[in-house]
Amino acid sequence: MGTWLTLDIISYFSLDLIGIPGNLIILFAFLHTFHSQGKVTTGEIILGKLALSNLLVILTWGLPMTLQSTGTYVVFGDLSCQISLYLYCVGRAMSVSITSLLGCFQCISITPSHRRWLGIRRKLLEYLFTLMLFLWAFNLIISSTRLAYSTSSIKNITSQYIMSYNFCFVIFPNYLLYIGNGIIYVVRDLFFLMLMLISSSYLLYVIYQHGKQVKCMPTLNTKHAEMRAAKAVFTLVMMYIVSFGLDNLFWILTLCTFPLSSRFTDARIFFDSFYSAISPIVIISTNRKIQMGLQCTRKKKDLQAVKTISNCVAGKKH
Repeated sequence: MGTWLTLDIISYFSLDLIGIPGNLIILFAFLHTFHSQGKVTTGEIILGKLALSNLLVILTWGLPMTLQSTGTYVVFGDLSCQISLYLYCVGRAMSVSITSLLGCFQCISITPSHRRWLGIRRKLLEYLFTLMLFLWAFNLIISSTRLAYSTSSIKNITSQYIMSYNFCFVIFPNYLLYIGNGIIYVVRDLFFLMLMLISSSYLLYVIYQHGKQVKCMPTLNTKHAEMRAAKAVFTLVMMYIVSFGLDNLFWILTLCTFPLSSRFTDARIFFDSFYSAISPIVIISTNRKIQMGLQCTRKKKDLQAVKTISNCVAGKKH
């Protein structure tokens, strides 16, 4: 087994091992909260949607990449290639969309209670479901080229307009569709990235101002929950910006390299999936409700174990 293949297996297996349980824990925690309390906050709804999108990315691409690297699942047929790549692109698009939405929502949440901001916050809460549906519909349509033009093999292919995704290839029939699809993807990602940069800059400014207030007045206890949430969202946004930057760096290197280097393609796909696997760690470590839910689950298991032991002891005595 070569060094690069070993690195591929370790890298993708690590992402699967962290990302799948992490995103499932977040979804389970919020579903448990909704079941026990009958409601969840807007921020939790957005985080739940983010966890669902991240899970979709890992299950449809990270896991197949791991199986492909280990040789467990060697051959991808055209149909499975099309479905996996389509769902992966939709999940990735929703991940960047929801992360930028989360940053904007957090900015609105920590702004002063001005009438204008209260109106914007109310509108966002009112149309959140509609906005989520629009994002899903938009990204499902934009990513439809992956469903239409994907194939598992490029043998006997004469077209030069090919996008490589390791063991799946998107073959465009003409230059206009190839460049048009690329422009739409770039404009969409840059738009949401710009929202992330603006929201992260404002969050950083508010966190800095709050830190100065705490130094001047150590007994200040206002908005600590909001600041903790703002720091978590700022970390998520910066993680995505770094992951997005590395992904696009290797994308440019892939375009500039001839013949095409599979190492650059592997690195691009890895960093493209990196955020979806690592972000649950930030969410779980900074969200008190998830932590409390995990503690309650652990306590219930301990109590059930104690009851089982007690029943066994009582049965033996009788």
